[in-house]
Amino acid sequence: MRNLIVLLLLGLFLPGCYTNSLVYVGPATGVIQGRTAETLVSTSVNYAVKRQTGKSPIEHVLTKQQITTYESKKEQLNPCEKNVEFCSSIKSRVEQMHQKFLI
Repeated sequence: MRNLIVLLLLGLFLPGCYTNSLVYVGPATGVIQGRTAETLVSTSVNYAVKRQTGKSPIEHVLTKQQITTYESKKEQLNPCEKNVEFCSSIKSRVEQMHQKFLI
């Protein structure tokens, strides 16, 4: 119960902590409300924490068992594991489009 409350509070105060990249995509209507600055700060803090500790901010909250459970559930929900032909056709289509854009 305590972990759930901590996760909910962190979800409110640290949005986007689950991201691991430095890709910045600002919200479409958030410029007026200051969400762009919030997103930039949150992304920067997440990157700094990952770089200093080697763990993402969510890994600091979850236990090893919870992380392994999360990873196993994520693998079970992966559509490429269930339908290999579908994923290979999507990947080939993406590659074709990528080649067309490069020309």
